[in-house]
Amino acid sequence: MKCAHTVFVLWLTIAVIPLSFASEIMPAPGFSEPDAAHSDRVLKIPEPMVYDLVRPLGVRQGDMEINALGDYNPYTGDINWAPELEYGLADDLALEVELPFENASHERYKVAIQHTLAVDVAQGMADGWQAFVDINKHTKAMSADATYIHAQKWADQWSSLSMLGLRVHNINRSAQVDYLLNNTVFYDVSPRLTLGLELNQEVSAGGTWRYRLTPQMHYDVSQYYTVQMGAAWSTLDHPDKTQRLWSMRLIRVF
Repeated sequence: MKCAHTVFVLWLTIAVIPLSFASEIMPAPGFSEPDAAHSDRVLKIPEPMVYDLVRPLGVRQGDMEINALGDYNPYTGDINWAPELEYGLADDLALEVELPFENASHERYKVAIQHTLAVDVAQGMADGWQAFVDINKHTKAMSADATYIHAQKWADQWSSLSMLGLRVHNINRSAQVDYLLNNTVFYDVSPRLTLGLELNQEVSAGGTWRYRLTPQMHYDVSQYYTVQMGAAWSTLDHPDKTQRLWSMRLIRVF
């Protein structure tokens, strides 16, 4: 438990450093909104905090981002967190490497790829697909996700992002399938501040429904740093019990 709190405090300290020096790193009045937390480069539709993208749709070759998401359970004192590296391999094609941890223990390896299908400025929408493989470091069990992505700009301040797909558990053993449906609605309060409501849903082949609901706030600290924070109610890990989580993601683009 002590180790969990130590890791959480360290992670929180790293996340707060950019905020504490905000006056120095914030640009002058001509602030240019970054793409650190966007789902596309052109329409600037925000990106969900929990089930995020591999760089924005319409990524350019050489674009790079590092980020880390942490979920803190106040009842157990545990924190699940994962540093990520995202890189544009080519125009419209991005790769991600992620290392999920439980407290101070490294648990899994994740590799993702994402391809942009289209960005239609006239219709205010962007489409693509994402797929990743998740390998348990200890048991070697493997799972994979594949999702279709649709981002929509509804008005100047309102937008949404939806993902529809499936997850196959234990590919290298007795495969089991879950169906995924993620929907997030965003409201841009200002060029720096965005509010969102993210709903992640999983339905097993047997009909068991699980969810995570995460109200969230995104704040662009500078043209390079974005902080996302939220509180979640989740049954993803325990279908018969709702967990309360505190979440934060720190993003740095280059």
